[in-house]
Amino acid sequence: MPREMDEAPETTKKKNQPSFLTTLIIVIVVALAISGITSFFIVKILSRNIAESTKSSVQYTSKIPLRVVLLQEGSRYPVMLKGGYDIAVIDSLQLDVGSSEARDAINAYRLEILEAIRMIFLNKTRTELSTPSGIELTKKQIINSVNEIIGFTGEREQLGVIKVTLIIMTITNAT
Repeated sequence: MPREMDEAPETTKKKNQPSFLTTLIIVIVVALAISGITSFFIVKILSRNIAESTKSSVQYTSKIPLRVVLLQEGSRYPVMLKGGYDIAVIDSLQLDVGSSEARDAINAYRLEILEAIRMIFLNKTRTELSTPSGIELTKKQIINSVNEIIGFTGEREQLGVIKVTLIIMTITNAT
């Protein structure tokens, strides 16, 4: 009889503890739930990145550039040239940009851009601005300078300034 009493508590202990199979099923279900939730968030994040890259590639292939007028035609904006003896009078300065984001950035950094353009002209001589190649070099320097100021360098360069229209009315002696 004492043996039968000893065996009875053991069977009740086994019934109270979950079986190995039940524990294994619970672990597998929890692991699947965690991996499903993680996969959902990863797909959501990746799809957002794909949508953003698609949006930027749409801007990238824009055929019609946007125009930003820095100096209105007829404004006669004087800039000093190298040495301080000559002054170039700019009649008009327009920038063609590849995105509305670049246009907005140019408007936000307008004074910094005009200052950078003044610095470019301060390193030019009358003879450099009197030749077509000198004017083209100046336009390229303006493009690079403005793109650097507004943060459109590297891959984003084609979304920044893509063309400069510069009309120099005259170059005159400062004295």
